[in-house]
Amino acid sequence: MNFTLIAHRGYSFSAPENSFEAFDMALERGFDNFELDAQITKDGQLVVFHDQTVDRVTNGSGEVFDHTLEEIQALELIGGYEFESDFPGAYIPTLDEFLGRYAGRAHPHLELKSREAALPTMVAEALKRHGWLDVADTESFDAPGITVSSFWADQLYRSKLRLPNVRHGWLINELSEETVDAALKLGFDAVYPRAGTATPESVSHAYDRGLGVRGWGIDNDDDMARIYRSGAGGTTVNWPGEAKAFLEAMAD
Repeated sequence: MNFTLIAHRGYSFSAPENSFEAFDMALERGFDNFELDAQITKDGQLVVFHDQTVDRVTNGSGEVFDHTLEEIQALELIGGYEFESDFPGAYIPTLDEFLGRYAGRAHPHLELKSREAALPTMVAEALKRHGWLDVADTESFDAPGITVSSFWADQLYRSKLRLPNVRHGWLINELSEETVDAALKLGFDAVYPRAGTATPESVSHAYDRGLGVRGWGIDNDDDMARIYRSGAGGTTVNWPGEAKAFLEAMAD
C-alpha cells in the first residue's frame, strides 16, 4: 500500500495524545511516521501539546502559556478517549525529550501550533541540537526523517527561512489554485488539505506544480476512503491500525 498513515499525536485513539505512551505504541504497531505539536510554556520551554488550554486532556485548567514547565509536567494526562488501559505515568514531554527519544527511528511531522514569533526559531534550534537536520533530505515519509507543518502561513514561513533544507507543509482546509499559488510563493514544499475536501483533480494539480500532498482531519471511513482515492501520499489519523485494515479491505 503506497499510502502512509501518520499516527496523529501518536496512537491517540488508544493512549493519551502527544505522550510517549502514544508514540511508543505507534512504533510498536509499525507506524514510524507520527504527528506532534509544539508550544511554549510560561518560562520559555518547548512542550509537546496540542490545545491552547490544558483542560481537555489533563486534570488541570488554563492556558498552556500560563503554566511553567514544572507545572505542566505535574499535570495528569487523562486523554480524550475512553481508553481500555490506564496510563498513570503519562505526562506532557518537552520537545527536547521527544527529539532525543526518537532520533534515528521515526519521521515526526512537527506542527508549529501556537502563534508566538519565537516558536519557529526555538524549534529550529532544538532540531539542530538533536541532529535532526541530518535526515532533512529524505523522502516525504521516510524514517528517519523530519517535516515541519503549521496552519499559520507566517509561522511556517519563519521556519522555512531558518530551516531551508527541511520539508515544510502547509495545513489548509481546501486545495485550490489560490492555496497552491500561495504555497509556492512562500517557498513551502507541500500542502495538506482536510481529507474530506480532497479530490483527484486538486491533488494532481498540486503534484503537477511540484508540491507534496497529504491529508488531515479524518473523522470517519468516508474521509479515509476519499483521501486515499484522491492520490495523496498519506494522512494523519488517530487510529492508524484500524485505518490500515480498512484500506486493505477496500483494496481487495
